[in-house]
Order: sequence, then structure tokens, then C-alpha cells
Amino acid sequence: MAIVKMSEFSLFAFDVEKEALLKTLQNFGYVHFSNLTEEFGDESLGLEPVKVPHKLTEIEEKLSKVSSAVSILSKYEQKESSIKAMMEGNKTYSFEELEKIVLDIDYIALADEILSLSKEKDDIVQKIEHLRTEIDELKPWQYLGASIETLSNTYFSDITIGTVSRKLKEKLIEIMSEAENGYYEIINEDKNNLYLLLISHKSDTDDLIDSLKNLSFTKVKLQIKLTPDEEIKIREEKIKKYELEIEEIENNLKERLDYLENLKLAFDYLNNLKLRFSVSENFIKTEKVVFIKGYIPTSKKDEFEKSVREALGNVYYLEIKEAEKENPKVPILLENSNYAETFESLTGMYALPKYSEIDPTPFLAPFYTLFFGMMAADVGYGLIMLLGTFFALKKFKLSDAQRKSIKFFYYLSFSVIIWGFIYGSLFGGVVKIPGLIDPANDYNTVLLMSIAFGVIHVMFALGLKAYMLIRDRKILDALFDVGFWYFALIGSIVFLLSTMGIIGGVIKTISLVMMIVGMLGIVATGGRSSGSIGGKLAGGFYSLYGITGYIGDFVSYSRLMALGLAGGFIAGAINMIAGMVSGLGVVGFILAIVIFIAGQLFNLGLSLLGAYVHSIRLIYVEFFGKFYEGGGPKFNLLRAKPKYINIK
Repeated sequence: MAIVKMSEFSLFAFDVEKEALLKTLQNFGYVHFSNLTEEFGDESLGLEPVKVPHKLTEIEEKLSKVSSAVSILSKYEQKESSIKAMMEGNKTYSFEELEKIVLDIDYIALADEILSLSKEKDDIVQKIEHLRTEIDELKPWQYLGASIETLSNTYFSDITIGTVSRKLKEKLIEIMSEAENGYYEIINEDKNNLYLLLISHKSDTDDLIDSLKNLSFTKVKLQIKLTPDEEIKIREEKIKKYELEIEEIENNLKERLDYLENLKLAFDYLNNLKLRFSVSENFIKTEKVVFIKGYIPTSKKDEFEKSVREALGNVYYLEIKEAEKENPKVPILLENSNYAETFESLTGMYALPKYSEIDPTPFLAPFYTLFFGMMAADVGYGLIMLLGTFFALKKFKLSDAQRKSIKFFYYLSFSVIIWGFIYGSLFGGVVKIPGLIDPANDYNTVLLMSIAFGVIHVMFALGLKAYMLIRDRKILDALFDVGFWYFALIGSIVFLLSTMGIIGGVIKTISLVMMIVGMLGIVATGGRSSGSIGGKLAGGFYSLYGITGYIGDFVSYSRLMALGLAGGFIAGAINMIAGMVSGLGVVGFILAIVIFIAGQLFNLGLSLLGAYVHSIRLIYVEFFGKFYEGGGPKFNLLRAKPKYINIK
């Protein structure tokens, strides 16, 4: 239950052996490379960055082709239900198995076929779209019963077609009624335009057109020979022909669905192959020798040495030493119990610990579980979580990440059930069960209990800070930064309780002394880093002022009561509404069932969301804020995260 102990390695090998080495190390997996191009940037030393091989460009091109082919074929795949898909899960391969399968597949030729068919289909689709655009242009003129050639100008007259705004129809009629040598006919109209046929004497055409321009007249020139209706039919026939061609192409694509699984394997393989070549950017080299540096888990030192020996024989130089504790570049890999590891995502969302810190995960896990259960407290909700997650863990074939997420809520369900029994809540009281506390009436008890949990939580965080300081042999710092605060806070809390008559006698005097000693200690040591006496005192008093922040922290835990009460009241309100409706006969009874199920599911989601977010808030702000900084880099395995399979 800690940060995995790391060892730093330095490796010199011949550059020509680099690819074989990386292939072997990728099978090993647990290696994190340091970026030496940043560390040794001076080429005057005879060292230069390893150039990314041309092969990487080829891999990226192949990856792009395979990715596009998978995307195209996936459109025709019959999707299984999400539950069935989760039950079957992704297949698992070792990296060696994956490589062997993929290298026996001519996946590029297959991808090229699919891309060629897809391009052919896209070209036809564009032709169809072009034809449909032409049809849309011709449709307003489909009632023009003559071909465009027939409507050519005569010796004495001009024939013009065009559009006028429909809003100006009356103006059109007025203008055309005044035209002595002009004739017009409205061929069609829509909500915006009138489609006109104009016949005019050649001597009057220009004047007529100019007068119509005031009506937004726009000339139209149709590039067709037959009537618009005949031209539309010709294009519709072409579209039908093209659609049959598309159908044939799609059938050809569907026939290749059996190869989709192979293409997915090729995608995940190429993704890892790309990573294998791209990590070379971290290395530096001379003319013939490459220098590689990085980190491995100390527990895998022998396995790492064996992998290097397999790839390079005896022609290499390898040095492995324990990673320096204070080195901020040491990558972080966490190792926890089955229970605690499901909470590692919470630590990761905040920040991974530095190598010099402690892993907070096993310490946050029980508190998070406690807080989550207290806020979502209901036996019914907990049982739904328990049964749902248990079924998923037993029946679904999950990836490691999915399994951890499900187990996270599996463990939390027990806390929700326990707190549901403490509060006597089963779906908001739909069935009465005896509880130790009635939160609706004993809310003061729940509030005091919430704040008490907060005091314990914060004190525990300070204890972890003290442990880290003592571990680093900073005993006085532990006394000054934690010990005096323990005295001040515990003394203040106990003294406050004694003034309320809850505690009396000699304890009151002891608590007063503790409080004073703690406060004086904080004032005396809080500004110790300052160079002057005035600065030390000012810093000390400012540190003591921080006690107000602790008060705010303790009060913040009242949300444990507030969210628990809110969820219970909403559930109770849903039950009340369902009960009122149930008395309205058979229809009312059915409606009551619907209201109960839908309402309780809604409240379940709301309660779980609230408990999830606010528990995180208490951990990140009140808990981590006292001892934890974080900021360690993540240990990057020499494995790309697979998309379609699991790699063991």
C-alpha cells in the first residue's frame, strides 16, 4: 500500500540494435524513459538526439488507413446490446500473440480495398447531390410546357424567364398592364418568389426589364434542351441508377465485415508499434552508440535485465541504481490492496504524489467510504448498488479500468446500507425499519456527529503530516507545525465543551493550558523562517490566525448531515405523492408504482452524484490541504492503451 519503489537505469547499446531492444522492452512493458534530449541538449559534447525513423511515418500512414477502414466497416456492423457486449467483453492477448496474428494478416491490402470502395461510394454520392441540386433548380419551372430551345427569341420578340419577389405581385400586375408590347405568365410560385415567363417586343425589352428590376427581378438561364419536367425525370432516373450502384458497393463492404476484427487487431498493434518507434525521441546518441535512461519498478529489476540481455546479448553497458527520493522526475506507480486501489482514480484526479511523499490513497479510502455512505444513506439504494455491481463483476467481462470503477461503487454500497440501517431508511421510509438515529428529529445529533467526523478527519491529516516530517527527520518541524496545532485545536474544542457544561472538573483546566501552550507555540514558531524578530512575530500571529480556517473546515463537514437529510426528505416526498395517487383506483395504483419507481431512481442518481462530489470535496480541500501537495509524473508503460482489445 504505497508508491512503488523505483530504480533508475542507464543503458548504452549499439544504435543498430535499438529496434530489437525496444521490441523486447515493449513485451516487458514496465519501463519509463527519461527525455535525454532536454537533459543533454548540447551537441558540442558529441551527443545528438535520435532522429525519429522514417519507418514511423510509414506506421502513421498505415494506422490512418486502418483506422479509416475500421470506421467505414463499423457503420455496417450489427451492434449488440450494450449489456451483451459488456458480458462478452474485449478479447485478451499478450503482445507477442497480437503481433503474431497481425503479421499474418494483409491488413493494408484489405484497408485499401475498403477505402477504395468507400471513395467510389463518396464520388457517387457527390454526383447524386449535384443532380438533386439541379432538380431543385428546375422544379419551379416544371410546369413550363415547352423546351428551352422552343422558347428561343424570334426576329421581333424576346422571351425571358426570371423571378420576382412574391410580395410585389400587385406591382408586377400593375407594371405589366401598362406594358403595351409585353406579355407575362406566372409559371409557378412559392412562399418567396414568382416564376415568370415574359414575352416582349425587342424594342421594349430593355425598358420592361429595367422597370421589373425595381421588383427584384432576376433573370434565369436554364442550361437544358428539353422541357424542365423531362429534364427532371432524366436526372431522377440517373439518381436511381446511382443508388443501385451505392447499394452494390455497400453489399461489397458488408461482405468484408468478417475482416473487421482483424482490422481492429491491426489498429491496436500499429498503435503500440508507433509508440515503440516514437519513444526513440527521448534518446541521445553518438555516431554508433545510443544512450537510454529511464526508470523501472525495483521489483522488476531482474526481469528487466533479462529482457535487455535477450535483445542485446552481452554487447551493452547497463547501470541500475535506486532512484533518489527527492528527485521530482521519478515517475509514480501506485500499488494498493484490492479495496484501496479502486480509489486511486480519486488521487489521480487531484495529482499523483511526488516520490518523496506518501500515497494518500489507502488513507482517503475509508474516510471517503464513510462520508459517501452517510450522505447517500438508504438501505434500498445501497442494495441496488450492491446487487448491480455484484452482477456486473460476476457476469461482465470488464477491462481493468472498468472493473476498478465497478468495484469502487461495490465497496461504497456497503457503507450506504450500513448508514441506511443507522438512519432507519429504506427507500425513504416506504417500509419502516428501526434505526439508531432519526435524522429528521435528531438533526442536532447528526450535525454534531458530522462535525466530530470532520475533527477526526482533519486531525488524521495533520498526523500524516507529522509522520512525513518525522520520517524525514524533521522532528522539530513536526512539533512546531503539527504538535502545537494539536494542542491548540484539541484544547480549544475541549475547553469550549467544558464552558457548555458538557465536560467539567480538572479537564477544563487541562484543556485551557493545552490551548494556551499550543497558541503560544504557534506564535513563537509560525514565523521562524523570517530573518528578523518582528517578522517572526508577525508570521507567528498570522499562523495563529489560521485557526479561523480550521473552524471553517470543521463546519464544512455539516454537508454530511445536509445531503443525508435532503436525500431522505426527497425520498419521503416521492412516497407521499405515490401514496396520494394510489387511492384513485386501479389507474391510480399503477400510476403510484410508476411515480415510486421513477422518483426513487431519480433520487438514487441525485443522491449518489451529490455524495460522490461532496465526498471528493472534503477529501481534496479539508484532507489533502493539510499534508499533501502532489505533482509527481505518471509512470508511462511502454504500451499504448488498446482501443478494441485487452493486452496482458
